[in-house]
Amino acid sequence: MYRICALFLAVALLAAAETRLQIVVVEGQNAINNSKTHTGREPVIEVRDDKVAPVAGAVVTFQAPGTGPSAVFGTGETTFLTQTDASGRATGQGLKPNNAKGPFEIRVTASLNGETASAVIAQTNAVPSETKSSGKKVLLITLLAGAAAGGAAAALHGGKSAAATPTPTNTGTIVPGSPSFGPPH
Repeated sequence: MYRICALFLAVALLAAAETRLQIVVVEGQNAINNSKTHTGREPVIEVRDDKVAPVAGAVVTFQAPGTGPSAVFGTGETTFLTQTDASGRATGQGLKPNNAKGPFEIRVTASLNGETASAVIAQTNAVPSETKSSGKKVLLITLLAGAAAGGAAAALHGGKSAAATPTPTNTGTIVPGSPSFGPPH
């Protein structure tokens, strides 16, 4: 009986000494990276123990896919190895998306004293759409110039309709492009 109690006590002490790691994604989850300019959102994680305290010194590996939509880190590789800082955080530094558009996953692994935790960070590479608004701008400017000319003509007529004033006493000149008005004659 003594041996069984000692065995249970040893197992309980060993289990209490083990640190259960967990990874919390702080930044980068569901980020949309710009494949055209090769700018991306660096993944940031925090490693915590079973008491939710930050774990410093854990070895962290960030792994992007080798093919398809993906990214490389500041090292130029799809794998980046680092350690957590005093606040338990680690960053996949220098993330640059490749030219392939679409979703991908960055796999993250953290380990310390034989304990390991893993997480997945989902990101997407995309090319922002370019709007062709130059035609819309010309139309808008033309409409605004027309409205200004109409308002100026109404002001010159004193707000009266053309039927009420058979002979205009003030005239203005409307030139296509920038509105311009001459002095009253």
